[in-house]
Amino acid sequence: MSELTNLDFLSKIDFLKNLPEDVLESVASECLFKSLEDGEVLFEDGEDGNSMFVILSGGLTVIKRQTEIALRGMGEYLGEMALIESKPRSAKVVSSGVTQLLEITHDLFHSKLSSYPDTLMAIMKTLSSRARENLKMFDKAETENDILVSGDDKIEKQMHFLMQEAGLTQREADVARLICEGLSDKEIAKKLSLSPHTVKDHLKKVYSKFRVHARAQLVSLMYK
Repeated sequence: MSELTNLDFLSKIDFLKNLPEDVLESVASECLFKSLEDGEVLFEDGEDGNSMFVILSGGLTVIKRQTEIALRGMGEYLGEMALIESKPRSAKVVSSGVTQLLEITHDLFHSKLSSYPDTLMAIMKTLSSRARENLKMFDKAETENDILVSGDDKIEKQMHFLMQEAGLTQREADVARLICEGLSDKEIAKKLSLSPHTVKDHLKKVYSKFRVHARAQLVSLMYK
């Protein structure tokens, strides 16, 4: 795929579409092309990773605990957590049909993309949405044993436990919950009738108490 085609395609991806044109052009020229045959493994659960992937064509099946939890198609992306948190892969991913990908490496992501708030916010919203999808998939499997637990209930219990452990105040807990729903500082301030400065202060305290340094780490902790 040509650099020009890459640029046109990437300009439509949610976490890239608001980038300055020169930055997007640089990403388009530096990202790598990868092709998979049907059934070929992109990466394994627990494997070290240093790239994320944008799907040009075909599809990728995401497998966790021997359960197919998602099928990602053209224009979607995955593997971003390996770049944000530098942690092992959290699921196995297998090609569904012949699949073509653009690979964004760790170095490319951090040199060109990580300093743009819109890029990180779009990824955070995707992570939050996927975490809820995953919980629903596991809940569906549990219904075979008549165990009916909603994804939202599980999230609430996990957050309540972690917040008790961390000693968060009620307002800090409110901010943490809204962060996990993918809201920006401005959106949180409006929802809680706070100033953006106050939201940032609460967020710093939440990070400190949970011993994390970024939104992605907080979301990952809440949904693990």
